[in-house]
Amino acid sequence: MIFSTLDTITRRYLLEKGLPIHWYLEILVHSSSAIRELSFDTLKIVNSVRLPVSSYGSVDLPQDFVDDLAVCVAVGDSISQIPKQDRINPIRIHENLTGEFTPYTTTQSDGSQDFAAFPGIWNWYWNVNSYGEPTGRLFGSSGGTAQGYKLLKERRQIQLTDNFKNSNIVLLYISDGQRADNATQVETMAQQAIQAWCDWKRSPNAAIKDSYEAATFYNEKRLLRGRLNDLTKTDILNIIRNSYTGAPKS
Repeated sequence: MIFSTLDTITRRYLLEKGLPIHWYLEILVHSSSAIRELSFDTLKIVNSVRLPVSSYGSVDLPQDFVDDLAVCVAVGDSISQIPKQDRINPIRIHENLTGEFTPYTTTQSDGSQDFAAFPGIWNWYWNVNSYGEPTGRLFGSSGGTAQGYKLLKERRQIQLTDNFKNSNIVLLYISDGQRADNATQVETMAQQAIQAWCDWKRSPNAAIKDSYEAATFYNEKRLLRGRLNDLTKTDILNIIRNSYTGAPKS
């Protein structure tokens, strides 16, 4: 993958348009605005960061956070994604004496207490014959995990469930692209879209989204999105083949 800096893109634009260096700052501002616009749905600058979990199970969001892609926990050299749980209470509780936020106490019961030397959910060992074989009629089993998280943008935090045991998480998120300067690196394929944005914002039709300049930018943006799509024929065939399952028959 090849990258270009905003400084290179800005100087190339000035050279192509025959403008003096005095226009550098204006074009640089327009280019950084283009990065912000393209970051939402096309470039999607994805950042990954390890964040600590507070004593009451919350995680502060990064300053350039726009949207979450995944909240994960580190497992060796891999990461395991945890699901969203909309049932999490967004209201925090605090200790009356100190005023410190405190975690909720667990009130869930999964019926997994040991009974008569049967570990776990003992009632699942009920319908068995004298050989220890299940005789059926076992209903209501559910899967999944009770752990999870909820994104609370009003608090600028992620709240985890009360049974979360890890001391940190790995957050994959989309950046707002606002932390851009002349050293910011951008995919070279986005250069034409950035230049089209600069043409639009420098024109008398800067506030008109139906103008010729705006249409040119959106066409370049559409072309950029197609170029960035890395889906290949091999990937499509693999997805289709993975959708088929087989069952051995005796």
